[in-house]
Amino acid sequence: MDKPRGQDSFGWAYKVGFWFQYIIVHIVGPATTNDNRDPRVQLKREYERRRQLHENWLESQSGNA
Repeated sequence: MDKPRGQDSFGWAYKVGFWFQYIIVHIVGPATTNDNRDPRVQLKREYERRRQLHENWLESQSGNA
């Protein structure tokens, strides 16, 4: 498996950007809405998706050693 890059990367820059966006949306974002439209839920869902891709890649790397 290739390392996730671009729209699927899970590097330090993405993590810092995620927490910055999440805090800003939490402070000045809209009121909580349904899960399909809530930006906090969308951000967390994307974070979990990228984290899972990264973990899968790490597992595939440890299997090659």
